Amino acid sequence: MNWKFYGSAAVCMLVMLGVFAGDYAMKDLKLNHPDGFYKNGEEVVVTGQVFKAGSPATRGKLRVVTKWEGKTVSTKEFPFDGKPFRITYKGTQPGWVYFGFMVIGADGKLIEVPGAKVTQQVKKKLLAEIGAIYDQDKIRTTVEMPSDFKEYWKKVRADLDKVPFNAVLEKLDSKDPKVELYALTVDAGGDRPVTGYLAYPAGAKPKSLAAYVNFLSWTKSDCSRYFAISGAKKGLLALSTTWHGFPVNRSKSFYEKELKEKFNALSDIDNRDKWSFRNVYLRVLRALDYIKSRPEWDGKMLVVQGGSLAGAQSAVAAALDPQVTTAIISVPCFCEFNGDLSGRRRSIPVSGFSVLKPEIRKALSYFDVVNMAALIRCEVFFATGFADEGCPPSNVLAAYNNLPASTRKSLSTSPVTGHYGTTVNVKANERLKRFFRDVKVNAYTEKY
Repeated sequence: MNWKFYGSAAVCMLVMLGVFAGDYAMKDLKLNHPDGFYKNGEEVVVTGQVFKAGSPATRGKLRVVTKWEGKTVSTKEFPFDGKPFRITYKGTQPGWVYFGFMVIGADGKLIEVPGAKVTQQVKKKLLAEIGAIYDQDKIRTTVEMPSDFKEYWKKVRADLDKVPFNAVLEKLDSKDPKVELYALTVDAGGDRPVTGYLAYPAGAKPKSLAAYVNFLSWTKSDCSRYFAISGAKKGLLALSTTWHGFPVNRSKSFYEKELKEKFNALSDIDNRDKWSFRNVYLRVLRALDYIKSRPEWDGKMLVVQGGSLAGAQSAVAAALDPQVTTAIISVPCFCEFNGDLSGRRRSIPVSGFSVLKPEIRKALSYFDVVNMAALIRCEVFFATGFADEGCPPSNVLAAYNNLPASTRKSLSTSPVTGHYGTTVNVKANERLKRFFRDVKVNAYTEKY
């Protein structure tokens, strides 16, 4: 396996120009191994320089927090001296090391980063972050696939087949006469139906279109009609779905209220047949069922895509539906719910549990992306950033390394990107461009 660093133009520009917190900027943050991959025993060397108002910082301090597999191993502070800094770390086993940089102001308080999009307080005060991976090929999970894993999901599949679609399509204005757009509802046999936006080229003939499904991540929002419309403009039968199953085309406050009142991520987490996310997985399978039932589908190409929770959904789709041909799985969550048994963090939503009861461990093993990965046979593209503390890269690599040897797979990584849409699945994007050419259409650039 050849492991390469795939960065994006945006990330490269970020590193060159600096990461800003008020008048402070981190410039030239880099590793002695640019790709962020190391062998056990090798020394990670992190270098960079902090500037203030365009000049090297000479007043104040830099705080550096070093973490191994999410646990803080050192916190150091350095007075600014106007020169580049140098931080080192030597790992002795496979895993993930992370470095976070914060500026301590003259008042002794951390400087807050203006416009920070993340909610954690520490991230609001983070000037920059970077990470590295030791012995990536040896990062393996100790999560055990239940002996009846395949049989369980086969039964789920059989039960779902008995549920009629009861599909409801509401025609919407796509703002393009060449694109048909609909709000979709399809029964999924759980607490709520599949909901989303379906779009395809107007006048499409039967069996003429490749299918593309984009899943929504764990947000309190509507899914994006843009993904559906954009796919249709590229000549695809496109579906953008919610994860929560609430009606589309509503206000943000609507989703916030509904999720607060009707969804609990920990509800029945010790019961594989009742856990709240089991219904999310059911909606994934039913969304695929529906798009494959459309007369426009060519019966050949079916691409699924998503990041974070949507990445997990894409993995579920690829694992449990043999007709998926390409899966794009970016920064997926739900990798290693039992990660502590492998010396790593557990996946959300149990990452913060001090003790995980055996019945919870057992139930969640049926939903773990690591176990789903073992069933994936289609072409698959993973992505992870080594500064991702939301869905840690070592957990993602444990899933990636659990893919069958025969599966055609690619991995995109970056030492300086994390979660919240910052990590780009570069190889997947390249594949999508080829995919769009394969279906003999022109790419559009309009956005909605």
